[in-house]
Amino acid sequence: MQVDDDAAVQAPRRPGRRRDESRDDAILEATRQLLAERGYEGTTMDAVAERACAGKATVYRRWPSKVQLVVDSLLCDASSITTIDDVPDTGSLRGDLLSVSTVRRRTDSDDVMAGLIHAVAAEPEVAAVFKEQFVRARVALMRGLLVRAQQRGEVPEGLDLDMVAAVAPAMISYHKTVEGKHPDQEFLVRVVDSVILPLVTGRTASIPATTPVDTH
Repeated sequence: MQVDDDAAVQAPRRPGRRRDESRDDAILEATRQLLAERGYEGTTMDAVAERACAGKATVYRRWPSKVQLVVDSLLCDASSITTIDDVPDTGSLRGDLLSVSTVRRRTDSDDVMAGLIHAVAAEPEVAAVFKEQFVRARVALMRGLLVRAQQRGEVPEGLDLDMVAAVAPAMISYHKTVEGKHPDQEFLVRVVDSVILPLVTGRTASIPATTPVDTH
């Protein structure tokens, strides 16, 4: 019996199962939660499936390895990144710097960062995303605030803004990941008044270090 080639080509194919994006979001969020709670080593594919109320096969089908899952969970968390557009112009560099903590959405991003330290050293893919999401984004924010202050005349021309912009993020990261402490109000104000302002203006802040700061 001869087969009609055209008919064979035109025969409708059975539709594949559509990917459930809401399920993907739940899995990625579960991954970030576990990274914040248990760190990279303690985050397993099985634990993610359980937290997301998803089947293990569903997780493994979408992400064959933990590295790929962690990378995607970080890339999809762009909403936690604060940019210069999110920070209101308070009229002073000090005010802008201290207001950053009040405009940031409350997330586990800082805890996730602490949980990724071992992975950053061992997994190049994770390290690349970590640098982009947690390091470069925060340095870029600091640089934007310094440029704004420079336009107001607070920061002198010729200052190495790239170098200065990395200081506060580096100090905060050290405080969290090495000392294992959350940067409270006192610490943030001290960084601004004792380090950043003297560095860029040559003088310390005249406002007492007890100025309230909402770290949440």
